[in-house]
Amino acid sequence: MKRQSILTAILAGVAPLLFAETNALIEVKLFKDWMIKGEHSFCNLAIKNTGTDSIRLAKATFDFYTGQLHVRPLPHTSRDTTFHEQEYQMISVVENCEFFNIPPGETQVYEGRKFYLRPLPFSEKMEFTVSVYFGKDFWLDSEPLTINGIVPDSVEQLTPVGGNRKMETVTYKNERWLYYGDYYPICPLSFKDKIRIEPHDGKGLFKIWDGDKPMIFDMYYGGIIVEGSDEHDVFGKWTRERKQRAEADNAEVRRKKAEEAQ
Repeated sequence: MKRQSILTAILAGVAPLLFAETNALIEVKLFKDWMIKGEHSFCNLAIKNTGTDSIRLAKATFDFYTGQLHVRPLPHTSRDTTFHEQEYQMISVVENCEFFNIPPGETQVYEGRKFYLRPLPFSEKMEFTVSVYFGKDFWLDSEPLTINGIVPDSVEQLTPVGGNRKMETVTYKNERWLYYGDYYPICPLSFKDKIRIEPHDGKGLFKIWDGDKPMIFDMYYGGIIVEGSDEHDVFGKWTRERKQRAEADNAEVRRKKAEEAQ
């Protein structure tokens, strides 16, 4: 398999809060630096609290994505805040939505889904920030990120799955990706092998072969690979490894704080 494009951006936001400082480094993993027209591109991230005050985040991955994580095209406009405040307030009043605090020095990695970059106005160069919203017009914004809008070298239609859902392969330069539905990317593929797809359990799971390498794809819950090799499950691999590293780092932070408190 050709090595796919994987980008990492270290993002920072700083804002005063009373006498404490709210400051974060947000590590964003973009799995492709290009997208086709109509595509819903995706990323994953880790948030490290580098300030002196706790950072309040929604506990569940879905709630965080719905109410706090936003992709904002550049330049930002004053219209952004009204819409995002409504979404933030919506999760704040939901009975089963829980929040938690990231203590200073610790890192949070969300699991269980990839975060879609909500549709950007398509162009040859799309500049935006990945931002976390905390209500009352308080943001932690990234430095500008860029994704290039491209015309693919080829598109191959595959056997339809899940009723009207379609699957296809998209090839661009030295990358070949599997897509489903309305241009949702799933994973990188090899160039030499044929792709085979069949229902796995009749409930939204499908078994996909890239040549002789199988994977299980969950169409409805997060649109993720739930079983497969790391070369296909690039989202799961990064999330798993980054989570393990965050847990080790957090344990060390807590150990040092305990020593200092003695």
